[in-house]
Amino acid sequence: MKPTKEETLKHNIPDKPNKPKPQFYAVCFPKMQEIAKELGYNLVIHGSLNRDFDLIAIPWSNNPYPHLELITSLDAFLNGTIRYPEPEMFERGYMYSKLPGNRSSYVINLYRGGYYYGRGNDGERLYEPDPEFYVDISVTPYYKEVALSLKTDEK
Repeated sequence: MKPTKEETLKHNIPDKPNKPKPQFYAVCFPKMQEIAKELGYNLVIHGSLNRDFDLIAIPWSNNPYPHLELITSLDAFLNGTIRYPEPEMFERGYMYSKLPGNRSSYVINLYRGGYYYGRGNDGERLYEPDPEFYVDISVTPYYKEVALSLKTDEK
């Protein structure tokens, strides 16, 4: 049961919810970039961060690791575990889809509770689940033949 406006004001809890998502995403992003770089990808932000965390992973080496390694490594960092380690569950678990431009899309759900609304009459902490707390990663295609045909300074 959500407290009334009067109850909320009585406990000095602001009417407007704060926006913890952008701060959480900003704190996580540098480590996520390190993980992606180690696996041969450049990770960039695409979006406002207000709802979900939209990212683009771009192959940044001539031998990037498979998507499975990238997504499960980021999941392990964000959630403390790899929830879908089995290859047969990978696409379904991370809600794989194909996007225009032959991009691959994956979703990593973040389970961090929800919105806190104070305490109910019986002292119970009140939360409302947040279904829009997730990382949406679009991976651009890697074309090995093209990459190898280009002269680069990569060692």
